Amino acid sequence: NDEYDTTILERHRWMGVGVAVVATVYYLAYAEKFSLRLKSRVLTIVSIVLVLLITFTGHLGGTLTHGEGFLSFDGGNGKIEEVRKIIPDVQEAMVYDDIIQPILQNKCYTCHGPSKQKGKLRLDSREAMEKGGEDGEALIAGDSKKSLLYTRLVMDILEKEHMPPKGKPQPSEAEVSLINWWISTGAHFDQQVKTIPQEEHIKPLLLALQSDQIHDPVKPDVPDAPVGKASEQTIEQLKGKGVTIMPVAESSNYLSVSFYAADTVNADVLKLLESISPQLVWLKLNDTPVDDETIKTIGKLQTLTRLNLANTSVTDNGLVSLQSLGKLQYLNLTGTKVTSKGLQVLSSLPELTAIYLYKTDIGSEADWLALQQSFPKTKIDTGGYFLPILEGDTSLVKLVK
Repeated sequence: NDEYDTTILERHRWMGVGVAVVATVYYLAYAEKFSLRLKSRVLTIVSIVLVLLITFTGHLGGTLTHGEGFLSFDGGNGKIEEVRKIIPDVQEAMVYDDIIQPILQNKCYTCHGPSKQKGKLRLDSREAMEKGGEDGEALIAGDSKKSLLYTRLVMDILEKEHMPPKGKPQPSEAEVSLINWWISTGAHFDQQVKTIPQEEHIKPLLLALQSDQIHDPVKPDVPDAPVGKASEQTIEQLKGKGVTIMPVAESSNYLSVSFYAADTVNADVLKLLESISPQLVWLKLNDTPVDDETIKTIGKLQTLTRLNLANTSVTDNGLVSLQSLGKLQYLNLTGTKVTSKGLQVLSSLPELTAIYLYKTDIGSEADWLALQQSFPKTKIDTGGYFLPILEGDTSLVKLVK
């Protein structure tokens, strides 16, 4: 099967044969009617050899099905590392070697690299990409809509053809946009970024590569420390007002709270959250009438790691109330009136990993650059990505105005 590295495949095959042979010897040594009457020391050696053979055979099998590096240890800290270097001056960088290739290496090589070629497709060289696989050409320079490398990325994740498969690490929207831009502008392998046309929505994505924001390990957004159950009385009160409350995971006492379908959202209702503050880690207030006054209560919820304030009336004045959220990792301010200047008050938050700022009052390239400098370890998501409408696409497509 030419989907797999033949060297690894042969090793796996013969190691499997070895397992069968040694297991047979071990069985015969113990089977009463076939007793080989082996000494105890010999049986111990046979047992050790069998365990080692099973271990290495299984590892080779995992390498075939999941790609090289499928088994890794991170020291128990729950962090995931990505292979990517900081780009000091993105305009001087090589577009493929410094930007596109690292994305493919992190997200695609396990299934389409040297050791495994799912669908007979390799993505680790120009020649392999242009050759394509069983389903056609992976790369058509200048036309991302006909390039499988791109179209498979933007399919609904539930579709069988979506790449990477559900359950595998997915590229971010910014990474997908960069791949689209690279292919659409000619899929150059030997040119610098500054020689390639750059639309306005691409410039901040390129600027982001100059910081180490995407190199930081992914941190768990649910605390490891155990916590007691939240007040049932408070939960019932909130549910009675239309608030959705769910555990973030099975058998977890940490909670996700959404006000999206709440009957009313005001300071009195939000104040109820204070009594479940130790358990509350994810809070969704998007598309509610929350403003700079009512948001003051949110600053008291010290365990929050995710906060969604998209399409609310929050402005720069309200952001001051969020300075106390020392564990906050994700903040969605899409569709609000916040500015680059107002966001500076949050630059001291130690755990802030991502801020979503699509359709805010941040417009100029200078503002975006200032944010990158103030939040060097934070992903600044500008939004506004354009995804083409594909044949058979069943996903919801919103027009970007």
